[in-house]
Amino acid sequence: MTAVGSQSSQLHPRIQELIDHLVSYRRAVHEAVAEVPAELRNRKPAPDSWSVAEVMEHLSIVEQRIAAMLTMHVTAARANGVGPDPSTSSVVATFANAENLLDRTQKIVAPTVAIPTGTVDPSAGAEALDKAHAAMVDSLHNANGVSLENLFQAHPVFGSRNMYHWVVALGLHDARHTAQIREIGQSLAGA
Repeated sequence: MTAVGSQSSQLHPRIQELIDHLVSYRRAVHEAVAEVPAELRNRKPAPDSWSVAEVMEHLSIVEQRIAAMLTMHVTAARANGVGPDPSTSSVVATFANAENLLDRTQKIVAPTVAIPTGTVDPSAGAEALDKAHAAMVDSLHNANGVSLENLFQAHPVFGSRNMYHWVVALGLHDARHTAQIREIGQSLAGA
């Protein structure tokens, strides 16, 4: 994993909190992938399941899309004169019902655009994860100086969320799939 997300005294505390949040969850993804033997990362535990490589591809697709969405909202907000956030309180702490996103007993069907193609090998998947993460951190750096509190986007499952909460959800999305990667690894090890 690359070392994007280093501390910067120039960043708004909420932006820095989001970067730190994403860095910790992405680190866990990489650790979970490393626990699965390389020769098993392309193997599906069942015909209707994803392989570890496909999970990595999915995570990179989602993160790239959210980074682009954040940039779009920030660009429009800046053009409309939205300034910095006066609050420095935690946005991670205000994320409601995180357990709904983390609950793997409740299946969430990925939208078509986020379904992995299955053509990305594990090495390329790791590279795509790092590239997507770098794009997200760049988008957050770009968002510095713009309040994300009132910039909303609807989510197909969880409803309307402000941009702060979209980024918090992205970290939780990593956590959800970290658990999936570990489940895949355990299933394949027992096969």
